[in-house]
Amino acid sequence: MRHQRGQILPLAAFGILIAGAALVMMFNNGQKITEKSMIANAADASAYSAGVWTARHLNYMAYTNRAMVANHVAVGHYVSYISWFRYIEYSIDGLQDYTSWVPYWGTFITIAERIVTTVKRVNDQVARVLVPAIDSLNGLYRLSQAEVAASLVYGGTAGLDRLMEATADTYDQAITVNNTDDLNALPGVFSAPLIAKVQYQRVELPRFVERYTAGRDSGRITQLITANIRSNEDNRRWIEGNRGWRFTLGPGQLRKHGSTQQSQNQSRANWTASDRLEACVWAFGWNCSRITRNTTARATEFARNYSGVPNYYNTRGAITRNPSLDIAAVAAKRQNTVRTKELLGMTTPNEPMMVAALAKVEFSRPSEGIGFPTHGRNRTEYANLFNPFWEAHLTDIPVPGI
Repeated sequence: MRHQRGQILPLAAFGILIAGAALVMMFNNGQKITEKSMIANAADASAYSAGVWTARHLNYMAYTNRAMVANHVAVGHYVSYISWFRYIEYSIDGLQDYTSWVPYWGTFITIAERIVTTVKRVNDQVARVLVPAIDSLNGLYRLSQAEVAASLVYGGTAGLDRLMEATADTYDQAITVNNTDDLNALPGVFSAPLIAKVQYQRVELPRFVERYTAGRDSGRITQLITANIRSNEDNRRWIEGNRGWRFTLGPGQLRKHGSTQQSQNQSRANWTASDRLEACVWAFGWNCSRITRNTTARATEFARNYSGVPNYYNTRGAITRNPSLDIAAVAAKRQNTVRTKELLGMTTPNEPMMVAALAKVEFSRPSEGIGFPTHGRNRTEYANLFNPFWEAHLTDIPVPGI
């Protein structure tokens, strides 16, 4: 039996070798699964970061558009107020001619005239500072919009690529995003649609926004200014011509009339406010004539080159479609950079491990809250850069198996 001793050793050695190879394979597969999970997280984070970056740029344009319109309307309101105060001063001055002989009333009217005159002068001085300041602020908003648009249009794709690479680097600096060589390494059934997706977004993003000028925008900025006026009862009363009164006695009527008109083109704007008192007589219709001359005020009186909202940015073709942006991030890492063990002829291929993620940037009006009025159930709003409702979220990428 002595010659049979040790015969089990080759089998044991072979078993140990097989077990060792199995352990190495399990270790390598575990490493690759861990790396694949990290790559997936990097892809999701890269796509979402790029989507949020884009949405914030679009929302900034929307906020500044609203701010420019609100500032422009504020100037119209203030100009209306100045015209009204000038009318008060003129009326008191005329009233003084008729009441100077009435005991006490003459003194009272004189004091009132001095107060009103002082307030009018203060308002005029304030307007000479306030109106140019507001117009300059709108000019800064337009410059910032141009910078943001340039960031989207000229640096958008490069900026997104850098942002996605930087996001992926926080997971692993060996991870690349939207690398052409890595995409070409995939089988054609996968590489072709992914390459097309990445190339399309590099073309689509620079075309997503467009600069419009007043008078050449199908009246959109005028509609927005009118909507802003009518959304506030105080603005509506002062600007749209309701800052007056009427007193009717039989066939006669006294009317205090006041209204403010605006003009806006691609380079200049103006607000023209007018107030007057009219006497009317009914004779198959009211026939009115002025009792007092018009008192007026204009924005250009305080800022000679007042520009209002001559230009702004909006989505391209926002009136005819509801656009959205898809931003794909294909994260990849070469397998030979993964920490694996090579044993018994095992080698790590150089092909990349890849995971694709897709973020969608779209316009979505909230159903409730945040101070904006909501639409009815059957109403929708076209995507635009007048309301800051752009948001980003991850979605499924339409490439099976990726």
